[in-house]
Amino acid sequence: MHMINKLMVGVALAASVAAGSAHAATLSGDLTADNAFFAYISTSPSTLGTPLTSGIPPNWVTAYNFTSNSLANQTYYLNIEAINAGGPGGFIGSFTLTGPNFQFANGGQTLSTDTTNWFGTYNNSNSDTSASQSWVTPTGGVAEMTYVSGWGTPLASGALWIWPSDPSSSSAGLSCGTCTVDLQTVITY
Repeated sequence: MHMINKLMVGVALAASVAAGSAHAATLSGDLTADNAFFAYISTSPSTLGTPLTSGIPPNWVTAYNFTSNSLANQTYYLNIEAINAGGPGGFIGSFTLTGPNFQFANGGQTLSTDTTNWFGTYNNSNSDTSASQSWVTPTGGVAEMTYVSGWGTPLASGALWIWPSDPSSSSAGLSCGTCTVDLQTVITY
């Protein structure tokens, strides 16, 4: 009888693992920035998280893409550090979730940069593109960077170039010059 109980527990555990992997989800995306970016996935809004990708685009129409490892069944935060090394700055991205039960802040499984589903904040005046900065949890809004029309739209998704709208990040429609800003959106389970 004891052996049968162990066997039943083993079969139940194997079925549970198989069911969990059948519902595995991944995050993928295409993104770029003026002048550099670091993208992370985190389980906490106040922690930078695990690196997904980074880039220093040779020009701002070069998009970088990534696909994450499988996501566990919990809430995540897509955290972006965008670094501007002078003049106007902006960040643009388009993201997709595969697998059931996950959704972005807009309620769907696709999300592009926009002014309603992202938070942003000024981080610091450091424009070092060689490494990510400390993380400052974004709590403010973002604005569309309309003056970047000459950069084009490197993504076919209708994504907008965005930047935090707080006074330290943006002045008279132009970005901070040399600075790092932090951007965030949520992925719920």
